[in-house]
Amino acid sequence: MVKKIYFVLFFILVIFVSIISASIGYNMYSIKNNENQIIEYKNEANVDFFKEKPVDNITVAKITPSTKMTYEYFYKNDNITEKVEDVPPYFLIDLTRNDLEENFKDWQIKEFSSSEVVLQKVIDGESTQHYIIGEYEGYIAVYYEQEINGTKLKEITDIPLDGLPKEEQDKIKNGIKIKGKDDLIKFLESYGS
Repeated sequence: MVKKIYFVLFFILVIFVSIISASIGYNMYSIKNNENQIIEYKNEANVDFFKEKPVDNITVAKITPSTKMTYEYFYKNDNITEKVEDVPPYFLIDLTRNDLEENFKDWQIKEFSSSEVVLQKVIDGESTQHYIIGEYEGYIAVYYEQEINGTKLKEITDIPLDGLPKEEQDKIKNGIKIKGKDDLIKFLESYGS
């Protein structure tokens, strides 16, 4: 059941990134097409003013097929950042930092090099990373704070509840709220998961 939930969440995230990538690709295609028309016009005009000037041997960083793309989604309401790492979609190949700034106006470019690009988008709202630590059949379990796909159970750990002090057992049975994957991992590690 938990694997199905992870699969569905991953599938939704892939679709979301694909939609964003497709819309950016369409915009990039339109811009490149317009640039080609302008260059053709300049060539036809044969005016010295429009001739391209030679550039010194300056290497400008561009996105390559091996560039690591990191998309960060920062949720303002709960101060949580979710990261997605991927290879660059075909329509980003050979783009410079300036190209990205022009076409990703609602994203902040945190890092740009041929080896890695980090983009961050600020989102008004809460992330999906809200959990409740509870009990399920004698073991510590993790529940989503909000129901996802008709279920609230995220995972059942292999940590038996009866191995904890009575005070800790009571806290867990009443539910402990946790925000963010990092805090969830730290909490579970403190109990030996």
